[in-house]
Amino acid sequence: MSEKRPPNETYWAYNLPLQVWPIHKDPDDESSPIVGTNILNYMARKNQCCEMELDEELQEETREEFFLHAAKILENLAALMRKAAADPGFHVYYPDATPDAKEPS
Repeated sequence: MSEKRPPNETYWAYNLPLQVWPIHKDPDDESSPIVGTNILNYMARKNQCCEMELDEELQEETREEFFLHAAKILENLAALMRKAAADPGFHVYYPDATPDAKEPS
């Protein structure tokens, strides 16, 4: 088993991946070899989305580590949204905030 690398803290502090799709060698032929991965990236602090190539964002993380970390963040965001459903005064600012916190961190 390989050593787990730290996530790209800069990426995760400002971004949230929303969609993922393969980049094909020939963009017009989905049967052509996959040469990369695109992500639709939400930038909360800018309130906008953009398309990014995953390889440019990985740094020390592997592709697998990136997606496992994304799943963890999205599961946490789901917990925050469930709390917001039950508490009209609860704020969801950052997807990595602690769901049990009284105030957003």
